Amino acid sequence: MLFFKREHRYVLDSASIIDGRVIQLFDRKYFEGRILIPTLVRYLVRKFDGPKGERSIGILKRNASIDFVRDKDGGMSEELVVLKIAQLRNAKLFTVSDEVCRQARLFPNVKLIDIRELYRVLTPIFTPQKTIYVRILKRGLNSNEGVGYIEGVKIVVENGGKYLNQIVAAKVSTMLSLETGNLVFCRIDERNDAGFSAQSDSSIKTEK
Repeated sequence: MLFFKREHRYVLDSASIIDGRVIQLFDRKYFEGRILIPTLVRYLVRKFDGPKGERSIGILKRNASIDFVRDKDGGMSEELVVLKIAQLRNAKLFTVSDEVCRQARLFPNVKLIDIRELYRVLTPIFTPQKTIYVRILKRGLNSNEGVGYIEGVKIVVENGGKYLNQIVAAKVSTMLSLETGNLVFCRIDERNDAGFSAQSDSSIKTEK
């Protein structure tokens, strides 16, 4: 007897492609399957994002099969096009559009994946005074600063420059949300000067 694994399908709207974070989701294998891009969506990506949008689609092709789906109902808004195709193809719909989220109420059978909400869940929470452990990879703009990364989030550690290529304990001062991502500023923890050391990457974590 043969068993066939069901292929997951995902519809992308133009906002999710232009936003770009969906590329990381497929690149990191959070999602696998077939991507459906309506012809209207591809037209809008070309119109508003030009060659950059086409490059984004090209990168997606490296991690998933892509079908360009013809829009059968001309004259419909993009929101209705992607929702109807997701419903007909039994596919999940990626978006960062408030209007798509609003109109999705008319399509209760469509599973909507709001990339903004997903990233809020996936991104580590850095609250003030939380202790984190991070490997210092390079010096910051000031020579006394050390820079590292946790789950793609840039960590700037005050007085961390002298700990290059070491894992240090640091306390979070503040976090900024920028268009390019989150930026966390920390102060070096006193335990580093007391002889603390962490040698393995498994020690890179956060403490409550």
